[in-house]
Amino acid sequence: MFAKDMPLEERKFFEVRDFLDNEIIRLGELIKEYRASIKEQGEDFNRDNPNGGMYSKMELTEIHYDMEKKMIYAQEAAYDIDFFKKLRNAPYFAKVVFKPVLTGREKEVYIGLRTLQDPDTFEMFVCDWRAPISALFYDDFEGRAFFDAPRGRIDCDLLLKRQFKFGDGKLLYYVDSDIKIDDDILCDVLSSSSGEHLKVIVNSIQREQNKVIRYSDGENLLVTGPAGSGKTSVGFHRLAYLLYRNRTELSSAEIIMFSNNDIFSSYVADIIPELGEMPINYASFYSVFAAEIPTVNTGDCYSLADAVMNGDSTRLECARLKMSDEFMDFLESSADTVEPEFRDVKAFDRVIISKEQLLERYRFDSENTQKSRGERLAAYTQGVIDEYFINNREELYAIIDEETSIDEDTAKLLKKNRREVKATAVEMIRSATVTDPVNVYSRLLCEFAKEHGKPELIDSLMSLKKGFVEFEDALGIVYLKTVLGTSAVLPGVKHILIDEAQDLSVIQHRIIQRMFPRAKVTLLADTNQAIIPGLNTCDSQKLASIYDAKALNLNKSYRSTKQINSFALKLLPENSRYEIFEREGEDVNVVKGSFDELSSLAQRVSQNSKTLAIITKTADDAREVYSELKKNMPSVRLCDNKSCEMGNAPVVMPLALTKGLEFDSVIVADKDGVFTEKGNERYLYLASTRALHKLNIFSY
Repeated sequence: MFAKDMPLEERKFFEVRDFLDNEIIRLGELIKEYRASIKEQGEDFNRDNPNGGMYSKMELTEIHYDMEKKMIYAQEAAYDIDFFKKLRNAPYFAKVVFKPVLTGREKEVYIGLRTLQDPDTFEMFVCDWRAPISALFYDDFEGRAFFDAPRGRIDCDLLLKRQFKFGDGKLLYYVDSDIKIDDDILCDVLSSSSGEHLKVIVNSIQREQNKVIRYSDGENLLVTGPAGSGKTSVGFHRLAYLLYRNRTELSSAEIIMFSNNDIFSSYVADIIPELGEMPINYASFYSVFAAEIPTVNTGDCYSLADAVMNGDSTRLECARLKMSDEFMDFLESSADTVEPEFRDVKAFDRVIISKEQLLERYRFDSENTQKSRGERLAAYTQGVIDEYFINNREELYAIIDEETSIDEDTAKLLKKNRREVKATAVEMIRSATVTDPVNVYSRLLCEFAKEHGKPELIDSLMSLKKGFVEFEDALGIVYLKTVLGTSAVLPGVKHILIDEAQDLSVIQHRIIQRMFPRAKVTLLADTNQAIIPGLNTCDSQKLASIYDAKALNLNKSYRSTKQINSFALKLLPENSRYEIFEREGEDVNVVKGSFDELSSLAQRVSQNSKTLAIITKTADDAREVYSELKKNMPSVRLCDNKSCEMGNAPVVMPLALTKGLEFDSVIVADKDGVFTEKGNERYLYLASTRALHKLNIFSY
């Protein structure tokens, strides 16, 4: 760490902070102007147009558009003020000094979360970390370097990389490194405590992570890597990079992240706003079920995982068959065998088009989905009705005159009757072609079970009769809806981030593809962390092939200490080993004892840790441990798949719910050897790698 340039760097810090203070004042005045203008426009409108009707539609549209635009500008300015207030104490984190080959003039660029530029003089104070020139900081160079500017590649000599550490509104120190992000800074970042939310890592992005973040936005991308390699952080930073790069083509509202639970969604919710972008959308398959099959209650993936971990081999085998390629193919080929029941279309008790004709026409249009076939048939039927009324006008006039006892306009009555016949026919066809997917799925599953001699599949449908759909059946029902063309299709979504992609089965990935046909995808996966290997997509090559995605690998783990990482590495096969960032810590503590001793251990660890998780294998085990710990630790909380309040209090949670989370300390509650017995290495690896600093394996 160097001090020779400290006065210069301190002046720079105060200069940038003064700029931010002035920007906060300027934006505040701008908001006042926008609000005053909106108020004035509203008062002028009410004064000039007291009874309505004084303005044309075009004028009203222009007034509304102008007021709405000012409201948006005011909201954006308010968002910038909040962001700038956060930046005041650490407006940038790095600096590069370089000399372009063409000009030979030395330049320096400070790098931060957001570009800070004087709107009047265009003086650049800080450059956005996502700008092309910032790659000089993240990529490892010795001497000659380059960056890809909008006008082409710029070759240069990299003279200096400098990283800054701020605290309490002061510049504490800086570190110079010509080659890579300094290990002192990285170690400082990694040794800090975990919190309720995922951290922004712009000041410690490694070269291999930077490659992933800045990878082409025109392709789907699969990012693989071990626990602690930063996959999730990198995924979110990639989203922020794409938003920066494609500002006019992509907005936060057009991005969705798929995760398996609301706990994880809340854990990562703040990272995009912390990076200076508007919040993105979050979804889970449970939310998809609620929208697509709202008439029934559905289970979630954790109830399935819990059943499998508790040794329910029958459910595992049934779920495997229901999620298999073979069953998906069966649903594809059999969906068209579900034929609608039409009725004759009549007018004045005369058949205009018979139910047999409707069915024949429906069968002929076999290239389209059930929904589009119904829409096309409805349009065809309306045309037939129009033609019938035109060709038989005189005869129908006579019928109307004969049946009408009062003197009415015959032509108007005929038009009214034609409208009613068309409306009735359209509704009949719509009802007939929008089938109940739950009933159709049940019928097809029974057919599949009989064909393949699998009676246990039929037995598994008992819950359906009680109005409850298990997770694996809900997937099949939604997939069937995508085949029939009756599921939601959201072409407005342009990018999807799928975390823990290995935990999704192939059928889930297929559903995503069909529901979001225009979206590019970033997948984050570690096949060693698959929670149900027999059901999950554990082959990274297959995962990449589903989306035709480019695969990039992160092979270094940064989360845990050297001692914890070394312990976790021994649990993996030789061909799954990875590099570790060697941050020293305490030895892994493996002990055995009673419930009382487990409680004492949890109390001691909790006193010295900001966050503590006591991880059990199943939800039943979690409830049992929670009940015991609660006696002496009133602050302890239980996390299950229905509710979880993440915070600084100790939490007890089943293994499946810990995916993607990290804690300062972890106690693995190893009941009857469920984690340490042979064959369960995957579960112990997953639990162990949740710990940042301290890991205890407690058998009882």
